[in-house]
Amino acid sequence: MTGLRGSATAETASLGAVRNQAPKEDASVGNAHTPVEACPSFVRAMAIIGRRWSGLIIQAMAKGCTSFTEISTFAEKLSDASLSRRLKELEDDGLIIRSVLDERPVKVRYSLTEAGVALAPVLDMLTSWGEQYATAPEEG
Repeated sequence: MTGLRGSATAETASLGAVRNQAPKEDASVGNAHTPVEACPSFVRAMAIIGRRWSGLIIQAMAKGCTSFTEISTFAEKLSDASLSRRLKELEDDGLIIRSVLDERPVKVRYSLTEAGVALAPVLDMLTSWGEQYATAPEEG
């Protein structure tokens, strides 16, 4: 498989090799012949928070950012178009609420739902894990 490293072909070949392996016996699993499947709740959660910038937006809001400008400043490398799209997706996912204030000029504020507030400490733990284990390699 030399020459395929990092390519879609290498990834597909690698995944195929993993899929074709027989399930390993595990004393904690009652039947060694039954493959273990991913928990659907875990898969759905990772699909939401695994989207680029979603976790950072939720962290910004958990730290008190409520306006588009405040969130944009917190996530400085995020374009306005991407931020707008992610905010809509997070609203559709039930993690944030978009409120339009009846003022002149009109103001829009974002807040976390109960589910969004519950996710904040999970993201904090993920940050701690990243600080300990996912550090950038030292140059040298």
